[in-house]
Amino acid sequence: MDFINSAFGNIRNFMIFASHIQLQLVSLVFLGILEITYFHRQKLPVLSTFTFTAMMVFALLFVLSDSAVILSTQLYFRQFRPVRILSQFRIYAFLSVTVAIYLYVYLILGKKQSLTAKEAFKILGLYGISIIVIICAQIRIKSDTNGIYSYRIMNLFINGIALAFATMTIIGTINYSLYNPKSFFRGKRNYIFLTTGIWIFISIIQIIHPETVISSLGITAMCFIMYLGMETPGDFVDHETGALNATAMRLVLENLASNKRQFFILNIDLEDYDSIEEKFGEDIANQLIANVSNFATKEFKCPVFRAEPNSVTIIALHNRHNERCMYVDTLLNAIKKRMDKSWQVGDNSFYLSAHCDFICFPSDVPKDISIHELMHLVDDWHSYSEETGFVRQVNPKLVENRNRESHIVQLVSDAITNDGIEMYYQPIYDIKEKKFSNFEALVRLKDTQTMGFVSPEEFIPIAEKHGLIMKLSEKIFNQVFDFVSREQLAQKGLTHMEVNLSGLQSVDAALPQQMTGLLKKYNLEPSIVNLEITESIAITSSYMLKKNMDELKKIGCTFSMDDFGTGYSNLSQMAKVDYELIKIDKSLLWPCFDEKNPGKQNATIILENMIMMILNLGKKIVVEGVETKEQYEYLEKKGVTYIQGYYFSKPLPASQYIEFLESRKQEND
Repeated sequence: MDFINSAFGNIRNFMIFASHIQLQLVSLVFLGILEITYFHRQKLPVLSTFTFTAMMVFALLFVLSDSAVILSTQLYFRQFRPVRILSQFRIYAFLSVTVAIYLYVYLILGKKQSLTAKEAFKILGLYGISIIVIICAQIRIKSDTNGIYSYRIMNLFINGIALAFATMTIIGTINYSLYNPKSFFRGKRNYIFLTTGIWIFISIIQIIHPETVISSLGITAMCFIMYLGMETPGDFVDHETGALNATAMRLVLENLASNKRQFFILNIDLEDYDSIEEKFGEDIANQLIANVSNFATKEFKCPVFRAEPNSVTIIALHNRHNERCMYVDTLLNAIKKRMDKSWQVGDNSFYLSAHCDFICFPSDVPKDISIHELMHLVDDWHSYSEETGFVRQVNPKLVENRNRESHIVQLVSDAITNDGIEMYYQPIYDIKEKKFSNFEALVRLKDTQTMGFVSPEEFIPIAEKHGLIMKLSEKIFNQVFDFVSREQLAQKGLTHMEVNLSGLQSVDAALPQQMTGLLKKYNLEPSIVNLEITESIAITSSYMLKKNMDELKKIGCTFSMDDFGTGYSNLSQMAKVDYELIKIDKSLLWPCFDEKNPGKQNATIILENMIMMILNLGKKIVVEGVETKEQYEYLEKKGVTYIQGYYFSKPLPASQYIEFLESRKQEND
């Protein structure tokens, strides 16, 4: 009978114990699944990720210690020391989770990876005082039919601290939302509010009813919400290759720079990426980048990024302070050795032409460089290196010249705002008609005092890069169209005006509508407009460019291929696209008349065959850079349609161009 009573007593005790720990067991299962998912994926080596990782670790420790306290209380309640130690650890884990959540939200809201001294002192101060209280204060544990729980001063204190951090989190989120309404993602704000709502609910319930032990379930719910809503790994991954993306790279650079760490940025640039993409397709090209990325990740155990389509970037840390330490040389040698071998993608095997750009931070960059400028530096490797081998280290002196670009950006911005743009017009001579029937419009900046003369070849790409090109182009077209309309140049024999399209403008879906509006505004016939497109743009932007060209051709505009023969030549483009004019660059003309040029004969053969081919295709030809009578007479014999160059006139301001036309008309009369 005693045996039966004892058995029933044990069963009853087990049921009571099970009822007390069931929330902890459920929490442990769900949190365990979340932990496995989180630690299995790729993570950024930045402070916000470290903080989130700490939150996940302390959350697991809290649930485990919460379960252990219940178990110890049931089995060893009369032996107070184990229960006290476990309770202290449980409270410490709970405190650490709350601090980690607050710090994580603080970093995410501010989009930064470092703490100010004031913020660090506030957080560490509260955290340190709380730990001292946990160690020194008495902990009261009570076990009865209502459950197992701590109460009195420690319960009030630790939940009060949790409420304080939760309140600071809500206030910080609201302030950020008010001052940054456009940049803050509303969904993430809602996840923060939901997390802090659970946080506050748990703390208040534990203060009012300490016997309601629901902290483990609440902590688990908070971790799930934060992971799903805030720690979204897809935001930092390039989905084509699996490497980290440019956003992730920016965060890592910010974290390393703020900690004043020495690091090295190695960029594996695949030189033949574009040709592989064109011949084999985007999927094959992306898979090659993925293979290079996987090699770097496995070989070096460093963060690997795809910040640009045709490259893989590695950020390597090292404690040595010399510029080219043995560690980095080892990495570079390993990359060179691997790049000399073939890469397999499906049934295709590729030998890749590549080089490795290299920056040592901080020795290769100015002390005052910002992360924004550093990212631009990484985008423009080739502008800052004079080397030509496989390894190309950035030259610090060239980096210092980055100030020129920022000054040009300001110059162009001021010119757009303050009417600082002036159009020049270079006459184009019609050989057959023996008259100046065309002109090319060339943009100039009026401000030549600040930096001297800045060539359009320099400031146009910079305007494109910094988002100024559309406003600049609008100014250009309005000035040119107004000039042609006001001076009634069509009545003076003008058949075409040639205006350059930038790369971005040529693929802008609004281009046809914009052009139609300008023609209507200035009462011009569409046939007078000839838009120049560089050869490189025609090759790299074929789809959208073709679409815009087709729409503009329907209304009567014409097109010319500019700078033909400057290194991007793709003869198939002339067959695919219906250009009315082909403009041959001066770099093909001048070598034919340079007596010191050993390749003069070959240059002449190339030019003559090019002219013959273009004429046989039924296209008109404009040859640029004509400066001598000899060149003019030679081109006239070869059947060239138009001549442009200093032989007739340099580019002229509007008033001087009109004077030039009138004087030439009088000569002809």
